[in-house]
Amino acid sequence: MRSLLPIAAEGVDLEASYAVAADVPWHVRVSFISSADGAVTVDGRAGGLGSAGDRRVFALLRDLSDVIVVGAGTARAEGYAAPRPTGRRLDRRRRHGLPDAPTLALVSERLAFDPEGGLFPDDEPRTVVITSGASPPERRAEVARHADVLVCGAAAVDLVAAAAALRDRGLSRVHCEGGPQLFATALRARVVDELCLTLAPLLTGPGADRIVAGVGLPAPAQMVLDHVLEEDGYLFLRYQLLHS
Repeated sequence: MRSLLPIAAEGVDLEASYAVAADVPWHVRVSFISSADGAVTVDGRAGGLGSAGDRRVFALLRDLSDVIVVGAGTARAEGYAAPRPTGRRLDRRRRHGLPDAPTLALVSERLAFDPEGGLFPDDEPRTVVITSGASPPERRAEVARHADVLVCGAAAVDLVAAAAALRDRGLSRVHCEGGPQLFATALRARVVDELCLTLAPLLTGPGADRIVAGVGLPAPAQMVLDHVLEEDGYLFLRYQLLHS
């Protein structure tokens, strides 16, 4: 374990610190930022908790992924658009043998999207929408004009089936960006391999969600700490989940 090293210190290679071994065939990484008292948002957005170091790590995690998976509510709240890296970030993806841009995969039951928005670009890679058979058929047909729609599960999204569908598409490095209810569902489905958690030196008070919300877990998920990095009081924690 690498412990309490400044994130920008000489000898700290961030890419090496967060890289997934090439011989790992499939990997699901979840990332969150949380205040010291457990809040995942300030005024409804995670961005209010962040720092320059957190944005740097978040960008790196995206750049090391084939696909970015996010719940539709989080995408709307945080003003998401399909990522299109340029400059040094594009160079980094190419060095790691990744496509020029990661695929954006949106998880949604209601499909309440603006098809003309930035979530659905005209160029490649095409956005993927993961939904269930219970979603409105007319909305599925509309969204399918702008994205690849994957129906995974009958009454609700089945994340095991969704993971298999992404893997079948050659998307083997998954970066899940929440929100908390999607993370809870993924933990219950036992599809999460890693959690990268930024701990912000802030106290926000009661009211905000934690990183796991909504669906209860049958038992606490066990993790092993891989590293701790630090910058400006922010702690950058990388955990591996244990699956018995």
